[in-house]
Amino acid sequence: MSTLLAAFNEGVSHSIAGRHEAALQVFNRVLAQDPHHVLALSAKGSVLVSLGRPREAIKCFERAIDLDPETAEHYRNAALCQLELDEPEAARPLLEQAQLLNPEDGWREGTAAEITELGEALLKESGKQRTRGIGLTGKARYRHARHVLEVALELHPGGTDTARALAEVWAHLGDTEKRDHYNQLAVRLMRPIAG
Repeated sequence: MSTLLAAFNEGVSHSIAGRHEAALQVFNRVLAQDPHHVLALSAKGSVLVSLGRPREAIKCFERAIDLDPETAEHYRNAALCQLELDEPEAARPLLEQAQLLNPEDGWREGTAAEITELGEALLKESGKQRTRGIGLTGKARYRHARHVLEVALELHPGGTDTARALAEVWAHLGDTEKRDHYNQLAVRLMRPIAG
């Protein structure tokens, strides 16, 4: 096994164990030796996301896209960072490109579920407890969650959990008409499953 591969595997082990700072150091060493190591770039980006540094992570994923433009995950990961930064207009074309590269329904639904998780985290976090490195408070947090959840619903219109979360967002934003709309949508989406 090459020393570069061994180092990369060491970084992955650190990351899996939740030792993100140690993983970051290892991926930086790998990239110092081989700046074109796409897997290390992608892994470094994921570690930066875990550390609450999505703006830095985007740079890793963009570089990975430059080096490996045929891999959907690079676009998806960059889009998730853009959503975390409340940049849905920047995320949408990345998600579209990812879908072109991986048109599988399961991939789309899985990505929408992950985006929904981000929206739900925004709903639950408070200014003191920053679950995703964002730390927004008040209505700004709910508007951000709305933007994220709307993208998830566009990606997978059958997302019952997404519709429910959007209803909760609109309840916090004080729009009972939209709250009721999304609650009704969630009920309609559940019917085929129950039947």
